[in-house]
Amino acid sequence: MAQPRFEFRLQTLLDHRARIEKDHQRKVAEIQQQISQLMNQIQTAQQQIREQDAALAGEKLTGRLDLQYIAYEKRFVGNLHVRIVLTMQRLAAVEKTLAAAKAELLEAAKAKKVLVKLREKHHARWLADLERKETALLDEVGTQLAIRGDSTV
Repeated sequence: MAQPRFEFRLQTLLDHRARIEKDHQRKVAEIQQQISQLMNQIQTAQQQIREQDAALAGEKLTGRLDLQYIAYEKRFVGNLHVRIVLTMQRLAAVEKTLAAAKAELLEAAKAKKVLVKLREKHHARWLADLERKETALLDEVGTQLAIRGDSTV
């Protein structure tokens, strides 16, 4: 006799919700990668500012001053500061997007978890029914054997 197989009627919906959750996970990961890139841009600009300040202090402020070079350096550093501010503004916007994406991921995970719990409940009920049927069948076989055994004595 073939072993009965459990079939969850809502499995396609569960699979769909699992795909939705995976898509939201991918979206969160992409946004986190964007945040990481923006942070790297900010750190790079800050490092350039430190290097320019060190170079200006070390070399160009001793002896004869080249005011044109100093003005160029200050404009360059000023532009780096502007770039940092703009990148921080983009970073704040992306972090808001990340918060929204995480909320969507949480909702998708909850929706999937509801179906997983329902499947577990149905599976437990199916196992209990299977156990009950097997027990009833064994009782019937035992009863039949007992009846046949009594008639031969």
